[in-house]
Amino acid sequence: MGRWLRSIRLLIVGAALAVSVLVAIAMYWATTGVFERTVRQSAVDMSASLADGTFNAMYQIMRQGWSRAQLDEFLKTIRAQGNDSSTRIELYRGSKVIALFGPIEQPDADPLVLSAFATGKTQTQMHDGMIRYDRPLIAEAQCIRCHTNAKVGNVLGVLSITQSVGQITTKAHNELVNKLLIIMPIPLLAALMIALLLGRRMGRSIASLKNSISYLDRVEDLAHIRFSDAHTGFSELDDVLIEVDSLTDKVRHLAVDRDLLEFEIRLLERFVITSDVVRDWRRYVRDLLKEINTVQTVHGVFTAFAVGDRPANVEMFWFDAINETVAATMSQRVQQIVGETLGQVATDFVPRQHSLDPSGRPTLDNARHLDLRTKEITMDNPSIHGLVGLILPNTQNQSQVERLLIESILSTMLNVVGSVRAIEKHTEDLEFYATRDPLTQMYNQRMFWSLLDYEMGRAQRHGYSFGLFVIDIDDFKAVNDSFGHTFGDTFLCKVSECLNDALRTGDILARYGGDEFTAILPEAGEKECTMVAERLLARIRNLSMKTPDGHTVGVSLSIGIAIGPTHTDSARGLFAIADAQMYRAKLAGKNQFALPNPEEPLADLHDKPIEDQDILEALTEGQPTRIFFQPIFAIGDAVDEPLKNLLLERVAMEVLAQLNIGDRWVMARDFLGMVERRGQAETFDRQLMKTLISPQVATHCNGLIFVNISPRTVRAKSFLADVAHLMDTAGMARSRLVFELNERESLADLNLFDRFIEELHGFDFKFAIDQTTPGHWIFQHLRRHTVDYVKINADWLTNRSQIARDRAFIDSLLGLARALSVTIIAQEIQTPEQLSAVRMAGISWVQGPLFAQEMPLAELSPTDDEPTTESDTAT
Repeated sequence: MGRWLRSIRLLIVGAALAVSVLVAIAMYWATTGVFERTVRQSAVDMSASLADGTFNAMYQIMRQGWSRAQLDEFLKTIRAQGNDSSTRIELYRGSKVIALFGPIEQPDADPLVLSAFATGKTQTQMHDGMIRYDRPLIAEAQCIRCHTNAKVGNVLGVLSITQSVGQITTKAHNELVNKLLIIMPIPLLAALMIALLLGRRMGRSIASLKNSISYLDRVEDLAHIRFSDAHTGFSELDDVLIEVDSLTDKVRHLAVDRDLLEFEIRLLERFVITSDVVRDWRRYVRDLLKEINTVQTVHGVFTAFAVGDRPANVEMFWFDAINETVAATMSQRVQQIVGETLGQVATDFVPRQHSLDPSGRPTLDNARHLDLRTKEITMDNPSIHGLVGLILPNTQNQSQVERLLIESILSTMLNVVGSVRAIEKHTEDLEFYATRDPLTQMYNQRMFWSLLDYEMGRAQRHGYSFGLFVIDIDDFKAVNDSFGHTFGDTFLCKVSECLNDALRTGDILARYGGDEFTAILPEAGEKECTMVAERLLARIRNLSMKTPDGHTVGVSLSIGIAIGPTHTDSARGLFAIADAQMYRAKLAGKNQFALPNPEEPLADLHDKPIEDQDILEALTEGQPTRIFFQPIFAIGDAVDEPLKNLLLERVAMEVLAQLNIGDRWVMARDFLGMVERRGQAETFDRQLMKTLISPQVATHCNGLIFVNISPRTVRAKSFLADVAHLMDTAGMARSRLVFELNERESLADLNLFDRFIEELHGFDFKFAIDQTTPGHWIFQHLRRHTVDYVKINADWLTNRSQIARDRAFIDSLLGLARALSVTIIAQEIQTPEQLSAVRMAGISWVQGPLFAQEMPLAELSPTDDEPTTESDTAT
């Protein structure tokens, strides 16, 4: 600071010296210029006077009529006078005078003389301390009497006077410098005095600033820096020092101590939510409270979070020791604040008290000395409403930095603790839904298999039997398609509640998927399972629901039962047996249950289950594909013709495939979903087409051949071209091949599908829409594409007479199909009632187990046009 003050003083002295020198130089320059101009003008005036005197003398002589001798003597006199007085006078005769009176002795005329003759004007020039004055002698009226060859105004001669002014100028310059040397110290001394005065005045304030800064260790020490009482003698400087006071106040409120800044950095690290924080967030709050008190006095904190539908838990953490009165008072205040914030009764929130290790500070014995600072958060997803608070000393002198620090601490606690509580809730939800079905809240398939494995092991260890039910809701697809998925979900929930009520206490019910449920009946044999199944069917018969359009829909079940470990000691095998019995009950007319027949072999029903990896390996290794066919017939009889008397023409065959996996033949419908998810659908479809398109198939299969392909295969660029080549090689007409695609899956990418249909018809193939449902999708297809065939399920047609919307939709579809020359095929016909509904709808192409079962190529005869019906089988 002293060095800085000395620098200021030196700067002032230097500035004064510089100003003095500049003033002296300016004075010298201005004085010299004025003097030189004055000397020059004086010399010019002197020369003019001398010229006037010389001319007047010469004129007086000329008036008396001077002789040549007198002229020479006059010239000699004026020239001699000039040499003695540093002045030279020359007279130059003009041409007109020379012509009358002859030349005289004179120097050669120089440019200045010639200029005077030419212009008739006096010429003045100063050079090298010499001033030259050339005055033209101009003829007047009285001159014409002697100079008869001249006119008034002619230049008769030039009088040239040269004088030296250098000595005069030098002498004056020296005198001026001497005077300036006397004057120059005066501003210098004045500047020094001003510098000393300013330095002394400023020194006092600067020394005060120096002393104040030397004691500055914390931001709060800025409050001791004051210059309002400083008087430098300069009002401007005093105003600056007052502004410095204002600046220190602003800095004090804005600046952050290093300790606070380091704490803020550590606080940011607290935002990282680790597994340890989630596991023990209370320890996190305790550690944070200890760390807060290293920079800010905080007696305690509290947290209150309501997550989802859970009530809020209030937790209080004390850093300092408190007595019972303070604890009760602050607990009541926290309850009131939490109640007001969360909109509930305050008495519902009784804080749970936590004490830390003794802080060493005095025990808090007066709640009036404590203040609460809080902050809340509200979120919709996940649903969280929370509040955190700090218990602080009750003081009004908090700086802006301290208030910001408290806000930062509250935000950190709010975010971290709120996130931890949300993670806890989310984790519990994940754990719940990892084992539960989101719709019905029952156990899901994953949990079912775990419980089934556990029950199988338990039954084997303790030597008892248990029952396994596979339950399928009859005709649920028709309900879902007719009334929408929202009603379908409500329908499933009602059925699941009814099933749960009908089971025994301790039985385990799970939703296996879609409309299929499973139930495990611990310690139950065939007798107990039969009783429970009958109770289930009885309860479900009494269940009915109102549809959105006012109709009443009933419910029926098909139940398959297996007894473990009686039927098999494999959990998957037991499920396969129960699943087979469920299909058996469904084929027998639905609304019933089925148990394995003791006389039937069970080996085929509980083989080792097929794993996904086995299927993928079979596809990769190119395992053989075996194909089956189900005939499609055209009915040529009247509507009321009995089934046994129907005349049917086999017009087409639908291809069904099996894949050899681990020495077993597995139907494609059992693994196609997995194949599509794993991206192997195109591989399977190509393998199927290579097996299907052969001379043997061409010989045995007359009519059309329907093949269902995956929507993923549509994206394959060369698939149709490769199939066309196979058809041509096998000698089969391309127009016999009909590609089927599921209705909804076909609409996943309409632009891609448009190109595929256009290319398909370009190769002369045909196109069929499978799994048509009562909705707008089928109309979208019929509007955009050339569709040759549309397949609808017989169950949908059965409901036609009961549901007005379905009836209107089917009638519209049939009318549109006739107008567009689209053939409708009714499939999955299993009962005479379904056949009757099909025929009433005017549909002549049919397919299903009622007419013919699936059969391999070897059993298929090219002339076998009459199907084996159920009545024939019974006979």
